[in-house]
Amino acid sequence: MKPLILISPWFGPWPEWINFFIESCKWNPEVDWFIPTDQQPPENTAPNVRYERLSFDDYKRQAGSALGVNTAKMTPYKLCDLRPFFGLVHEAHLAGYRHFGYCDIDVIFGDLRAVYTDRLMSSYDAISAHQRFLSGHLAVFRNTRRMRQFGKSISRWRSRLEAPGHFGLDERDFSKRVRPRRRRWIRRLLAPTSLYVERFSTPDALIPWPDGSPGPTSWTWVGGRLGNELGGADSLYLHFMNWQSNRWRKADEGPAPWTRLERIVQCDWREAAERGFSISPQGIRALP
Repeated sequence: MKPLILISPWFGPWPEWINFFIESCKWNPEVDWFIPTDQQPPENTAPNVRYERLSFDDYKRQAGSALGVNTAKMTPYKLCDLRPFFGLVHEAHLAGYRHFGYCDIDVIFGDLRAVYTDRLMSSYDAISAHQRFLSGHLAVFRNTRRMRQFGKSISRWRSRLEAPGHFGLDERDFSKRVRPRRRRWIRRLLAPTSLYVERFSTPDALIPWPDGSPGPTSWTWVGGRLGNELGGADSLYLHFMNWQSNRWRKADEGPAPWTRLERIVQCDWREAAERGFSISPQGIRALP
């Protein structure tokens, strides 16, 4: 049995940083990634990253058939709401794995298995990289029938999947089922065993770093290890959501820094993979 498979559907052109995402996956050989997509595979390749080529409409039909819902109104971003149901939608791809999960693509991984060891993962049904709620950018679940189907415990899940718009089912609503509030003691008694630990992965987010700052502004990746300027020498991963998109930025923060750059990637990915690279609001650059 393999330890873990992470699922991350992507439809539309690859982001500029995709070869760096793949490189960080490559250095986690005990973890597999499965990416349904309508694109040709990126230039960078990794033996532990697999793709399934299909149109977004075909993917929606497959998901709808697996869940018995009408997915006609689903947009690519609404796939976030589909994440609690990946265990059912992608059940055929989970055979042979002890755990499964999902992740974002605006991420650079460090050494996942240094933190998500066999001992840690075998102790819990659900693992979050946030302390207060289930992290949509990386969440891990025990590969059991219960956890594959647990998304169906979300209130009004069927109608909310069929409705247009994004509800945040993967973070807010799924969290309420995986980790119910204390006063609902019966739900807590029946809830999965879960581990919620803040991994401090997303700069400029609502969750400040331990020193009270918005987070590091300079990260480095070298040979599969990820660090940052605030002492995170072996960080689990960097989620640069608020550098590349304005979607979740606070109004007083101004535009996302990468939206103002002529080019985000300012080096050849092959050179950066060999020498290491930095990730900052100024973009992605090879280390000198």
